[in-house]
Amino acid sequence: MNDDGKTMTRRTRSAACGLSALVTLLVLAALLAGCSEKLQLYRPGALATLSGTVSFRQRILLPLNVQGEVRLLDVTDGGDGVELARVELPAPVRAPAPYRIDFDAARIDQRRNYVVEATLYEPATGGGTGRVWFRTPAPQYVLTHGNPAYKELVLEMAR
Repeated sequence: MNDDGKTMTRRTRSAACGLSALVTLLVLAALLAGCSEKLQLYRPGALATLSGTVSFRQRILLPLNVQGEVRLLDVTDGGDGVELARVELPAPVRAPAPYRIDFDAARIDQRRNYVVEATLYEPATGGGTGRVWFRTPAPQYVLTHGNPAYKELVLEMAR
């Protein structure tokens, strides 16, 4: 009877260890599932939106031909960044000017850094950017690391 008691105790311990291991695995799986949702904030193939307003503090009336652009950039690797999307602000630009950038959500990696920047300019005679009137003074981080998808941009006068 003593042998049977030892065998039952071993089986009970073995079952308890197995159950404990199963519970641990389930908890780890749930935690990892939560992490993957945070890393995959934007679903592949879906469009996402970055929006806000563009304004400046100076009380001036811009020439009627001044237009603008707002760009979404990946600046993780430094330099000028890699443009992911852009939207034009048609002339005449009046502040505050709303903007909305639709972009491919699959290109957003939660481990990288993204900024939005804006420029108000007069077009050059032959096309392109002529005189720059206003630009974003400092990096305006968006989308990842707790940064928003809505950003009010206050531009500074270019010198």
